[in-house]
Amino acid sequence: MAFDRIDRLVTEEGFAFQAWNDRYSKGVWAALGLWESQIDTVRDLSGAGDLDMIPAMQYIFSADWLPYVTGRTLAEAMQQLEELLALLPQDQLKHGSQWANLVSTAIEALSEATNGRSRYGDKEPEPLDDLPETFELAVERFAASGTQQTA
Repeated sequence: MAFDRIDRLVTEEGFAFQAWNDRYSKGVWAALGLWESQIDTVRDLSGAGDLDMIPAMQYIFSADWLPYVTGRTLAEAMQQLEELLALLPQDQLKHGSQWANLVSTAIEALSEATNGRSRYGDKEPEPLDDLPETFELAVERFAASGTQQTA
């Protein structure tokens, strides 16, 4: 198994990579982020109480361009992440790209919606806007809104 895209993002582009076993038996996670704290947000929410975990995971898994996947094993999760990256425009797999900025914006929104909440969710999370399902739709949405994406 080759993980050339993951390797390049980590070793050449400075992305962070984490893998962990899911508390709720979804399998093993493989994740990339511009910073460790982005991945920490997803990792922490993946193990939170149902009020936090369920909407957060629906948000994460709603977009096929977010670099957060699960598999039965670490190798399977990494292979799925590599395959996800292969479907994106290859010139986008770098810091400062539109893809990197969209990932950052999506995870920042997730973090802000769950900020200051207890680990086991004493109250309903803030509502999150639906993410565009594909990278192409995400680019279109932000181009149409005139939103400037910055990481």
